Amino acid sequence: MFAVSGITASILFISSQITFISSAHAEVTSLSTEQQQDVRAIIKDALLNDPELLKEAIIALQTREQQGASSAKQTALDDNHSAMYETKSDPWKGAENPEITMVYFTDFNCPYCKKIEPSLNKLIEEFPQLKIIVKMVPLQGEGSKMAVELAQTVWLNEPEKYIKLKDMLMSSPRRLDSASIAKVAKLTDTEHWLGKTDARVAEMVHDNVKLMRDLGIGGTPSMIFGDKVIPGLVPYDVLKEQLQEVIEAQGK
Repeated sequence: MFAVSGITASILFISSQITFISSAHAEVTSLSTEQQQDVRAIIKDALLNDPELLKEAIIALQTREQQGASSAKQTALDDNHSAMYETKSDPWKGAENPEITMVYFTDFNCPYCKKIEPSLNKLIEEFPQLKIIVKMVPLQGEGSKMAVELAQTVWLNEPEKYIKLKDMLMSSPRRLDSASIAKVAKLTDTEHWLGKTDARVAEMVHDNVKLMRDLGIGGTPSMIFGDKVIPGLVPYDVLKEQLQEVIEAQGK
């Protein structure tokens, strides 16, 4: 009954029985104690005679796990499509009537976000049909929180001043604090919003952080092109390649 031949058949057999053995103490199976011992003996004999079987079985298991993770990530992207692309209160830059839209999670005190900003601006210049939705998340302390509250409040009330404010906050070479944020607010004529955070902002920030977690994103910067998440600081060419893939896939 348990005789097998061929490496492929052996791998499949061993993989299935590894699962069986790990749960044998907790589940009732159709195999008797004697049959279970036979299975163990067959597996042990196969591994002793050909240790490469174990290596191949592990690779097969890792492949299966990766496929499962990819499937879960795709499900998360599908489930959260509306939150990513259709939240009316999100700031954005680029095309007002876009053919292509991407999502960008960022933190004003994230040094890698500061470094990737020029690449995103270059992307907009090269692809005028692109819109970038900005999801601001305060992950790096009180300075980040204050900056996001100011920027989101300005976007909700004086959106025409948002891009200049965001760019100046992001261009700060050091971590933002109350003094540096106040200085930027004065330079962008938004200082009247300091300490007057819009009541809607807290919920928006909460939703952005929750969305990150739901998508399995662990930090900033993170970009979403179509059904692909690009985490971390990456070269401009990587961003451009991903965008071109989406454009080609959508036939734009």
